[in-house]
Amino acid sequence: MLVVKDAMVLIHLSKMTLLRDSCELFDRAMVPARVYEEAVERGKRKDYEDAFLIEEVVKDDLIRIKDVKNPGLIERANKFNIQAGEAEAVALYWQEGGDLLATDDDNVRKKSVVLELDLIGTPTIILKLFKSGKVKEKKFHESLDTLRKIGWFSNAVLDRVLERGEKHA
Repeated sequence: MLVVKDAMVLIHLSKMTLLRDSCELFDRAMVPARVYEEAVERGKRKDYEDAFLIEEVVKDDLIRIKDVKNPGLIERANKFNIQAGEAEAVALYWQEGGDLLATDDDNVRKKSVVLELDLIGTPTIILKLFKSGKVKEKKFHESLDTLRKIGWFSNAVLDRVLERGEKHA
């Protein structure tokens, strides 16, 4: 199963030290060059720890960096007001025939049906890691708490994920 990830998913998962595990959960993980630039190169210049963690996972070949060969795919995403790294992630997903696009971007999520994108977000990745046994219950709860502190996700979303996880436990 090929999952194409955008920058926010990489950053969120690395902040919780779950990026490596998330890559092992899926057969293949890939990011476009622009996402690597956003998450790693810019992050390293600002001395963000997560940027160095992402770089390690890439060096260990758990995430491949790939260029979008057809600029028309990026332009198609741009027509739906999807820009920058998110546009390249969507384009790479189309180009490579991805199984899942890992994104936490609300704009992309709202347009997923019309763009025929199968999405997964950080909270669901955490839940899948827990259900697969790659993450223990304590780490599952800590990770959801971290997402609450980051403030990117609504409490309602995180509460639903927590409830689904507790049913599994």
